[in-house]
Amino acid sequence: MKKIALFTALLTLGIAVNAQTLNVQSAMTDLKRGYLNKAKAAIDKACTHEDTKEDAKTWYYAGLIYSMIGDAATDPNSKYKKYKDLDPDWCEKAYNAAMRCKELDKTDGYDLKYIFSKVGSSYYNKSIELFNTGNYQDALTNSDKAAKVLNNSGDPDLANESIYISGYCCQMLKDNEGVKKYYGPLVRKNKIKDDFKPRMQHVYTVMYGIYKEQKDTANVIKTAERYTKVMPEDPSANLLLANAYVWTGNKSKAVELAQKAEDETRNTPGYAKWLCAVAGIYEQTGDFATAEAKFKESSTLEPNQLEANSGMATMLFKRAYEKDQAISNLGYSEEDEVISKKLTEERNAFLNQAIDYLKNAIKYVDALDANGQAQHRADLYNCLRTLNTCYITLEMYDESKPIKARIDQIEAGAN
Repeated sequence: MKKIALFTALLTLGIAVNAQTLNVQSAMTDLKRGYLNKAKAAIDKACTHEDTKEDAKTWYYAGLIYSMIGDAATDPNSKYKKYKDLDPDWCEKAYNAAMRCKELDKTDGYDLKYIFSKVGSSYYNKSIELFNTGNYQDALTNSDKAAKVLNNSGDPDLANESIYISGYCCQMLKDNEGVKKYYGPLVRKNKIKDDFKPRMQHVYTVMYGIYKEQKDTANVIKTAERYTKVMPEDPSANLLLANAYVWTGNKSKAVELAQKAEDETRNTPGYAKWLCAVAGIYEQTGDFATAEAKFKESSTLEPNQLEANSGMATMLFKRAYEKDQAISNLGYSEEDEVISKKLTEERNAFLNQAIDYLKNAIKYVDALDANGQAQHRADLYNCLRTLNTCYITLEMYDESKPIKARIDQIEAGAN
C-alpha cells in the first residue's frame, strides 16, 4: 500500500510540473494564434511558479510576449492592436524578462536582440517626446535606459543617439559633469558615421566650452584636435582648434587654421557666413583691420544677413569697451584729462559705427517670419541690449526709450 501511495504522489507531482511547462508552451501557442491576453495570462503564471520561474525559456517567452504587447501599444498596424491597453508597464516588464533570461541562460542559447531593440526604441522615443516638451529630467531617465538597453540589442547607432540625448538633457539641466559623462565616450570615438556627424559638431563644441569654462587647457586642445582628426572635412573643426590656439596664446597657429578654413569654404554656398567665423578669429588675435575686411567682404557677398552685421557690431562695441576701461583707469591730472578726452572720442566713434550695424541686424530679424524670429530671439535680445547701451553711453536718451521698451517686452515674455 505504501509503495502504491508513493507512486501516486510522484505521478501527481509529475503532472503538476508538466502543467506548468505547458503554460509556457500554451503562451507561445496563444501568441501565434493572436490571443495576446491569453498568452500574457499563461506566461505570468509560469514566471511565478516554482517549477518554471528559474527556466531561461520562461523569461525569453515572457520578453517576447511583453514586446508584442508593446507592439500593440505603439504600432497602429500591429496585428495585436486590439490589445494596445493590455499592460501599460510592458516596456519595463519586457526588459526585466530579457535580463532575467540573460542571467539564467548559461549557454547563450536565446537571441534577445529583438526584445532589447523593442524596449530600447520605446525608451528612446519617450525620451524624445519628453525632451521636446522641456521635461529634461524625465527625458534623461528614459534616454539613459535606452542607451543601456540598446547596447544589449546590438544597435550601436541608436545607442549613440540615446547617449547624445542624455548629454543634451544634462546640458539643458546645466549639469556639466553629466554632459562629460555622456559626451566623453562620443568624443573619444575614432570613427563617426556620416548621419551622426551633425550631432558630433554639437558634442565637440559643447565639450570644448565646458573644458574652457573649467580652464582645463589640456582637454580644450585635445577636444578640438580630436574634432579635426575625426572630421577633417568639416571647416568648423579647424575654426574650433583656431579658437583653442587663440585662448592658449598661439595666435600664429590660430591664423593659419583660420586661413585654412577660409580656403576650404571658398566657392561654397555658405562662404559668406564662414567669412564671419574667420573674421572672429582675426578679431581675437587683435588684427582688427583684417577682421573688418572679412566682415565687409561677407556683407558684399550676402548683403541681407545677420552674422556680418552682428559680428561687426560686437567687435566695435568691444573696442569701445576697451577704451572705456582705459578711461576709468586714468587719474585727474591735466595730462590724464587730455588722454581721457581723446579716448572718449575714439570710444564714441566706435559706438556710433556699431549703432548702424546693430540696426541692420535688428532689421534683419524683424523681417523674418514668426518661426525665424523665434529662432533668433536670443540674437535680437542681445542686439537690442547692446544698442541700448550704445545710446545710453552716448547720452542719446530719446533713441534709447523705444529700444528699452522692446527689451522689457522680451524679458516679460521670458518670465
